[in-house]
Amino acid sequence: MTHIDRRQMLRGTLAAAAATGLSAVFAPPAQADDDSEWLRHHLPPVPGMHGDRRANELWYVYEQTFYLQPSSEVTAAYQAIGAVAGGAIEGVLYLYRGSRQIGTYPDKFVERVAPARDAFALLSGMQLEVLHRYYQSGHLALPFYYLGEGSLYDPRMPEGGKVHMMNTGPNGEPAVNWHLWHAIARAMMLLGTDVEAWTRIDPLIGLGWATQSVAKPLPETVNPPLRPQVRGQLIRRWQGLSPEEMDVAFDSFPYPAGIS
Repeated sequence: MTHIDRRQMLRGTLAAAAATGLSAVFAPPAQADDDSEWLRHHLPPVPGMHGDRRANELWYVYEQTFYLQPSSEVTAAYQAIGAVAGGAIEGVLYLYRGSRQIGTYPDKFVERVAPARDAFALLSGMQLEVLHRYYQSGHLALPFYYLGEGSLYDPRMPEGGKVHMMNTGPNGEPAVNWHLWHAIARAMMLLGTDVEAWTRIDPLIGLGWATQSVAKPLPETVNPPLRPQVRGQLIRRWQGLSPEEMDVAFDSFPYPAGIS
């Protein structure tokens, strides 16, 4: 497994907006006029930016909050989770995968992550607030789709990470951290932390994973969007899957079943 950097660590613990149902989570975009009005009042243009303006802002603020300028409590939460997972947050994936492989899931997995319950809860609440700030209407499929597509080019980000996407390996190896993200989502659900929200967001994690598996974007490139028909197919594929179905889907590695 490659070393987990800022995107790998941060996106592993993202939660969903609790107030939205599955129909809203996977809803089509808001009317263009409504979106334009919202953007005009909230988000000034950024020269050199490409891709959806609102989704760019969401992921930019998210990374500022949880990586580039983390508070002491965020840092402490990461450390608490790492302490129960072998020293670093990526250990949650190892605990999850190992438990499933030897047939002790979910009981042994829950037992191992339970001491970090408060840290998971703190991160979940803070991350939910960021999502609600930019997607009050609940159209959450779009930012996750764009994240997988790699179509969000943000010149405000540091060199080496201008595109908001899940990092690949140093030699272009497929991203492994959609799996980490799912593992932490399942930890949240099984620990009773924002269960309804995590149940809604987990299919979006699968959506992002599948989208990146198809698009195979590059990290420092203005990547072209996929065809609208492909977007519709991917959203329909992941809509409404249960946590148990998501577990089975993420048993596939590195790509979802049927994608190579």
